[in-house]
Amino acid sequence: MQGILMNKNNLSWSPIILLLFMGFFQISFGEKSQISGKIIDENRQPLAGVNIAIDGTVLGAASDLQGSFSIQRVPAGPITVVISMIGYQTEKRSITIEPQTVLDIGVIQLFPKPISLETVVVTASKYEQQVQDVPASLGLISRSDLQLRNILTIDRALQYVPGVNMNASQMNIRGSSGYSRGVGTRVFFLIDGIPILTGDTREVSYDVIPTHLIERIEIVKGAGSALYGSSALGGVVNIITRDIRQSPQMYFKYYLGRHSKSAFSQWNWSDDTQNYSGFSGNISHKFKNLGIQLGGNYDKDDGYRQNDTRKRYSGSGKLEYDFSPYHQITFAGNYMEQDRDEFLYWKDFQHALQPPADQLGNKVETKRYYLTGQYRYIMSKNQFLVIKGIWFRNRFRDNIANNQGSGNDSKSSNLYSEVQYTSRLKHISLTTGVSGNADAVASNIFGNHSGSSFAGYFQAEGLVLHQVRLTTGVRMDYFRMDSVESDYQINPKFGAVYTPYAGTALRTSVSWGFRAPSLAEVFTSTDASGFQVIPNTHLKPENSTSFEIGINQIFRDHYTFDIASFHSRYRNLIEGEFLPTGEIQFQNITAATIWGIEATINGAFLENKLFGNLSYTYVNPRDKETNDYLKFRPRHLFYVNLNQIVKKFQVALDYRFIKKYDRIDEKFALLIEDAEQRVDAHIVDLRLLWNVKINPVPFRVTFQINNILRYHYVDLVGSLAPLRGFTLTLETGF
Repeated sequence: MQGILMNKNNLSWSPIILLLFMGFFQISFGEKSQISGKIIDENRQPLAGVNIAIDGTVLGAASDLQGSFSIQRVPAGPITVVISMIGYQTEKRSITIEPQTVLDIGVIQLFPKPISLETVVVTASKYEQQVQDVPASLGLISRSDLQLRNILTIDRALQYVPGVNMNASQMNIRGSSGYSRGVGTRVFFLIDGIPILTGDTREVSYDVIPTHLIERIEIVKGAGSALYGSSALGGVVNIITRDIRQSPQMYFKYYLGRHSKSAFSQWNWSDDTQNYSGFSGNISHKFKNLGIQLGGNYDKDDGYRQNDTRKRYSGSGKLEYDFSPYHQITFAGNYMEQDRDEFLYWKDFQHALQPPADQLGNKVETKRYYLTGQYRYIMSKNQFLVIKGIWFRNRFRDNIANNQGSGNDSKSSNLYSEVQYTSRLKHISLTTGVSGNADAVASNIFGNHSGSSFAGYFQAEGLVLHQVRLTTGVRMDYFRMDSVESDYQINPKFGAVYTPYAGTALRTSVSWGFRAPSLAEVFTSTDASGFQVIPNTHLKPENSTSFEIGINQIFRDHYTFDIASFHSRYRNLIEGEFLPTGEIQFQNITAATIWGIEATINGAFLENKLFGNLSYTYVNPRDKETNDYLKFRPRHLFYVNLNQIVKKFQVALDYRFIKKYDRIDEKFALLIEDAEQRVDAHIVDLRLLWNVKINPVPFRVTFQINNILRYHYVDLVGSLAPLRGFTLTLETGF
């Protein structure tokens, strides 16, 4: 199968070969110097884990436990030092450094400022820009959010983002996605700007991404195919991992917990206690020009439902080499294995935590691993080149009997490569690039097939007037697949941001999106747990047009209010449909419209000791022909988060309200007993945290209660969502 990719799609390898090739040349930039300093917080205590970067270079460092940092090989001349950390204001220091000198820039004090005009994101335009310059709605998950909630896979973190809900394992942004059980996604996922989707189903593999290496997660809401191509109908999610800094960094976490019993005794299927536990950790250090990072994790969960246990372990690594302060090459990878039981749906409502008898003993084994490469060359302060690529291998097999009398088995590969060039001309930024993608699968349910795509894109963004920033761009994708007619898509975008004064940004955008069908949607032929799925080689790409208008207002750098109105039109949506024969086939269903509003309020109170976030999203998803609600889309989402800091202690509370689905696929009732059972969801999570230092290593102890009210609700059809869980976590490092 790997040979299929290489032989049929040699062009997709060319940027990766170029990436490797360019890493062997070096450019002399003169004699180098060194800078150092110390970072303290508002209480004049050392602040660890702060990012320090030299603007216009690949050089950077992180403050250690004493708040100290050092950056070597700094080019002589005028430089700008950028000091940043999520939750604090960003500081910039412009200095001039002489050749072959060691310069101490002194003590720099940072003050808490959860809302900052200088917050920088990279996903919206594929380069760094401030949040209020982006003409679309954004979401952000920080490393501290992941740690505080003991996030094991990123889907658990995404469920707290305004406008987002999870239909079991599938991400739904503002009603863009229904449910198709692990096949296809309408949200484009990246890791460090590189797509990470499986080659067979083109789904998101949440479990292959090591959460302990994540620095932050950026979520762009709305169609994004003008920059990212297929799958970016509903939005884009970019997982940004931690950089390797010159000072040693380490992190270790151990957790253990147990699932609560159901409040209804007839649902409790065992007298035993269902527990879960695991650990993760990583170390990194830069030895002159060479940076090394190693990490791993192990998780074990007995499951709160019968036949729902899982074990997962993975190992990761990163190598980073700086040829000079201006060009750097990075390789990163992860290997993951997981064994789990397969719980598809309940036996009936009276046995909501037990599967039907024919599901007992169903197991799935998964092996996933990827290798990424990225070369960054900063040609000047206003020009940079990025070459990147990924090889992603996926293998799963189960013992679930199909129409061939055996279990399902699939091996797939995905190759992706991209070259991006960005330049800034006065007030205008120009971004252009080309990319290639190749998928191949060998499977007893998907067959032996391959597909490929090639694309080119261009975007211009900048100030056209003193207070108006415009963004315009276009991308063309050409794609082909075995036994399916080749096709192409052209997707433009337009956006504008008007800032009448500091702290106020009015935005509007129009963008187009599309998603080509995956190999699995076109070629699946299987029969599992009573579901007979047949192929459809006539599938067409999905298309969408999204419009948004909104305003972001920051008050005194401590409070922010954002409200947006959005409207999307979808054509040829691909969803699994029940045929009159009782079989299931992926088809292009009728056109649909989705409109709604979203409002968020964030603030810091009591002298930055109390942080609060509140959001409400209303979505009206309609079938244009029948005017019925689209399936599996909740119309109301309401999220609240409160975080109180008292000296070394922290108390956090999350509340999520998810309106029950107005409509599901009624034909599920043919196979699932009591499929119509669903209620509104009210989920409350509580966390207690204690920070302590021991000579002077920081430790953090967290006690967490998820679903503290033990509220029972379904997250799909015939699938009860997690019950109350108690978790104790011990962490150290930064």
